[in-house]
Amino acid sequence: MRIFLIGFMCSGKSTLGHALAKRLSVPFYDLDALVEAKAGMSVSQIFSTLGEDAFRALEAEAIASLATCGEDAVVACGGGTPCRPEAWQAIEAAGGYTVWLKPEDDTRLISRLLEGRASRPLIAGIESADEMRRLARRMLRDREAHYAKADAVFDSSYLENEEEIEASIDKFINLLRQNGK
Repeated sequence: MRIFLIGFMCSGKSTLGHALAKRLSVPFYDLDALVEAKAGMSVSQIFSTLGEDAFRALEAEAIASLATCGEDAVVACGGGTPCRPEAWQAIEAAGGYTVWLKPEDDTRLISRLLEGRASRPLIAGIESADEMRRLARRMLRDREAHYAKADAVFDSSYLENEEEIEASIDKFINLLRQNGK
C-alpha cells in the first residue's frame, strides 16, 4: 500500500512520514526532495526561476513515477499538491491511501511555520505569529476542500520530540487498522 500524506505546510508530513516508513519497513519519499533532485535546484529556486506552475508540474510527474514503481511506500506530498487535479489523479492512479495531516493545535502549527519559513517560498517574508496565522488561515480556507478528499484525517499536532513522534505513529497505525489498511 502507498500512503500519501497530505496537508498544509509544516503539518508534519515529512516528520511523521519518515518515522512511519521506518516503522513499517517501507521506503519514504518526500515529493519536494524528488522534485529538487529532478530539477537540480531547491524548491525556493524553482519557485523563483521557473514559477509555481512549473514546480507543480514537476510534482505531478514525481507522483506519476511513484505510481509505476510497484512498491509499498509512504509519500509526503507538498502542501499544494492535492490542489492540482493532475496531481490528485496521479495519487489515485498510484492506488494510494491518502491521509490529511491536520494539526488541531494551531499554536504548534504557527510555531513550525515560523521556524521553517526561510525554506518555504510562499511564507518566507512573514515576520510575526499574527501575520502567519492570518495567512495560514486564508491559505487553509482555499485548500481545505482539496484536503478533505483524503481517505482519513489525522491530528498531527504532536510531533515535537521523539516521544510524541512514536506515540503519533502508534495512533496512525491504529487509524490504518480501523480503516482496514
